[in-house]
Amino acid sequence: MHRTPPNPVAVPRIFDQMVRLRPASAWVMVLICTDAAAFLDLVTGPDLWFGPAYLLVICIAAWSLGWRAGQLIGVGCMVLTLALNGFNLYPYAAAAFAWNFGMRFVAISTVVAVMAGARRAYLREWWLARSDVLTGALNRQAFFELAPSAIDAGRWRLLVYADLDGLKKVNDVQGHASGDACLRAYGAAVRKMIRKNDIFARVGGDEFLIFMSVKDEAAAKTVALRLHKAMNRIKAEGDSLNCSVGGLVVPPGDACFDDLVRNADNLMYKAKLRGACLQLGIASHVQPTARGRARAKSRISSTWALGAHANAVDRRADTRSGVNEAAPS
Repeated sequence: MHRTPPNPVAVPRIFDQMVRLRPASAWVMVLICTDAAAFLDLVTGPDLWFGPAYLLVICIAAWSLGWRAGQLIGVGCMVLTLALNGFNLYPYAAAAFAWNFGMRFVAISTVVAVMAGARRAYLREWWLARSDVLTGALNRQAFFELAPSAIDAGRWRLLVYADLDGLKKVNDVQGHASGDACLRAYGAAVRKMIRKNDIFARVGGDEFLIFMSVKDEAAAKTVALRLHKAMNRIKAEGDSLNCSVGGLVVPPGDACFDDLVRNADNLMYKAKLRGACLQLGIASHVQPTARGRARAKSRISSTWALGAHANAVDRRADTRSGVNEAAPS
């Protein structure tokens, strides 16, 4: 009789969700588990041993929050068991109390160290699998995993799609070592331009995405202009890099993230045709945030084009799409 094998992804997925919880959420989970174990220990009395339940809570703490939190919860659980059960857990009473208590502490510390070490190894491998070694940015897989939930949908957001113009020529003429140096210089410079919580990813050979929250529409335009100017001043191999940038301003509300990226890509392509320009657009058809509501497809309601130089402003109208293009205000 053929049996369907268990899903090998189910348990690792739970571990993955736990290790990437926000610290506040992880602490709430751990404290709830600790309270539940203490309550059941109190109800059942000293006749039933709840050591494995407490050990599970300690492992959850060490996996979700790291070594310090695991050690703290471990000591807390030891104090709880002593307070709830007294010396009933130690059959030889005070004569061997110090030894038994010390051995329990050593055992718990060992378990915490093993779990914390496994957590560090898991996070290291997770980031290695989702980061670009050359530029220090996230890779495409990590961007689409993290970006949709990393930025609050209730705020204004800016999605920047950047392309390094001429990188292929550098690789062909000067060699791939020079091209790699350009990418390293660009990645290091961009990481200094943005905040720690902004999402920065390399999604192609010479294409990059930045996703961040902003105060309002005006702030999004200001930040996009600043990034575009700064990106075109990056020095690598003795020359400045040229960078075409598409900036999509996203109003508060839910939207299809794939459509947002596609629209930002289209803006970048228009900027590339104009030559190291900045093409700004505002996403429309973004639905207000609500549980259970389908995410609307995002479109661009209006765009602005600004050239690489301050006086290079494109004021043409796209008659096919009904989009007016002008300089950012």
